Amino acid sequence: MKHLSFLIFSIANLLFVVSASAQVAAHMKLWDRKYRYPRVNSVEFKGDVPQLASYDAVYGHGAMWENEWMGFRVYVDYRQSVDLYGKKKPQLELDSINFYSSRELMAAGFGEDVLFVGPSIGAGSFRGYEGGKPTFVEPVQARGQRVLSEGPDTAIVEVYATDWKYRGQTLQFRQRFTALRGHREVQVDVWVEGASDQEVFATGVQKLESNNEGYTNRRGVVASWGSNIPDKANPDLVERLGIAVRVDRQNLVEVKEDDLNYLCLVHPVQGHIRYWLVAAADMQEQGEAFHNSHDWFHWVKRNFSD
Repeated sequence: MKHLSFLIFSIANLLFVVSASAQVAAHMKLWDRKYRYPRVNSVEFKGDVPQLASYDAVYGHGAMWENEWMGFRVYVDYRQSVDLYGKKKPQLELDSINFYSSRELMAAGFGEDVLFVGPSIGAGSFRGYEGGKPTFVEPVQARGQRVLSEGPDTAIVEVYATDWKYRGQTLQFRQRFTALRGHREVQVDVWVEGASDQEVFATGVQKLESNNEGYTNRRGVVASWGSNIPDKANPDLVERLGIAVRVDRQNLVEVKEDDLNYLCLVHPVQGHIRYWLVAAADMQEQGEAFHNSHDWFHWVKRNFSD
């Protein structure tokens, strides 16, 4: 949902940070009723804070990072889902847009939110796995986010939760997203202190709402391509995109699918799990772009598989 406060801005007074070459950036801001949205390095909430209270306390609903091709955000609430922002041309936009684009901005050449995550695993979100389905990182004693590096060469966002009650254990959870200058993919590292190497968790990519096509291989790569409507208040804004995740072979348990997702079940090795996330929006007009599933899956197989 686009935030109503964005209406106070005009295209003329937005300060776009445009990149002439490959760069990355990350930031987190607090919601401010006076529309100042101060940047912060970290935020933490008690585990029993209601979902909307934490979700709305952070401007954009969570920490954000971007490379020149795509933008990302991870929700600060219990879902910790990863959402995607597509771009028409290679540049940095999120410090001004914060996922809250408009028709005027899109007409001027800027991007927008391209993914409706809903109850799915989204784009490489991390989950528990119980009863044959992905589960959220809850209940916890506290959860938070922090920006460890804002760019321009390395952007790092970290998500954490303390005292996660999972399958009869108490785990200390930490997830780090690292974007590097000149690299389309995002590296994701997860630490689950207290979990044995036999414990099972999940990541993966969602199936798109319409015209979904999928690609999986048993070596730990899952991908999807299709269409969806990110903003249900504007059903004419249909977005096409591709998503892919590749899991480090030493962490892979199996690849499978359910009604909503293509999943990689994973286990830690000495408390650590690593995977990579990559995405592409059909709206991209410049650089290496993808406009159909054939080209997207071909790129995934050639450039993203081990």
